Amino acid sequence: MALSWNDLTCTPDKEAIDALAESWRWRIGDAFTPLLFTALGDMFYEADEGGIFWLNTGTAELERVAESVEGFNNLLREEVAEDWLLPSLVEALIEAGKSRAEGECYTYVTLPVFAEGEYSVENLNPVPAKEHFELTGSVLQQLQDVPDGTNVNIDITH
Repeated sequence: MALSWNDLTCTPDKEAIDALAESWRWRIGDAFTPLLFTALGDMFYEADEGGIFWLNTGTAELERVAESVEGFNNLLREEVAEDWLLPSLVEALIEAGKSRAEGECYTYVTLPVFAEGEYSVENLNPVPAKEHFELTGSVLQQLQDVPDGTNVNIDITH
C-alpha cells in the first residue's frame, strides 16, 4: 500500500490548535508556530526564540530536531522521518480499518508514557485532533512530577 502525505499527517482546525496551545502551554510555552502535525497527533513547531522542536504528545517529550525550517524540511526526506511519522504503523492502522476523517488524528487507549502503552494497532484509534490534544496535554501535565515506576489511577471525565 502506498501511503500519501495526508495519511502521515493531520490538519487540525483552528479550534484544535487553540486547544493544543492551551493544553500544552505547560510544556511548550506561548511562543511557537506550528509547522507539521503527524497522524499520531505529534507536533513539529518553530519556537520564537529559534529552532524546530518535536512535541511527542504521547510522552510529553520535547526534542530540538533542527535549527531552521529549511533544515527540518531536509530531515523529512531522510530516514529519521520514519521515527517521526511511523509510516508502517499508520499503514497497519489503515489496513485494520482505522481510517481517519478530516481533522482527526490517532490517539492512544493507553499513553506510551505508561509501561502498557504501545505503538500498536490495538492501542490507537482515530479521534478529533482537539480531543487528542486536550486529553494528552491534561493527563501528561498531571503526571509530569510523578516518578517513573509509580502506580497511578486515572479517572477521565468528559
